[in-house]
Parts: sequence; structure tokens; C-alpha cells
Amino acid sequence: MVEAYLLILARKGRSIDLANKLMRMHWIKKLDLTQGEYDLIAEITAKNENKLVNIVHENIEKLGDVELISPLIVRY
Repeated sequence: MVEAYLLILARKGRSIDLANKLMRMHWIKKLDLTQGEYDLIAEITAKNENKLVNIVHENIEKLGDVELISPLIVRY
């Protein structure tokens, strides 16, 4: 199992809408709105690193409100 934090920069003015969309995704364990360089921090889990990459590229990036995602893998 892989756990990671995703530091997410939302498109301008879209952080609340993006947070609402992310909260409906079952692999999101925790989601926080932040102030600073990033707008959101999401804690996620996946079966392995390949699944994590798939979640980010095939699901989260396609939501349309995402400007940038920086993943930080914390545990295997």
C-alpha cells in the first residue's frame, strides 16, 4: 500500500469547487484547504506507485480545476 500527500494548486477561484469534487473520490482519506503556494493538501492511498500515478493522471487532473499537483509519497 502506498500513502501520499498531494499538494494541489487549483485554477484561480476554483479551490472550493475542486475540494467538493475531490471529497467524492473514495481514495481521498483527508483533504485540507490551505493558504500559501498550494490551495489543497489531499492524503490518498493506492495499492502501489503505479496505481497512485493512475489516480493522479486519469482522475484528479481530469477534473478540470487543477493547475498543478505535487505528490509526496510517505509510506509503502
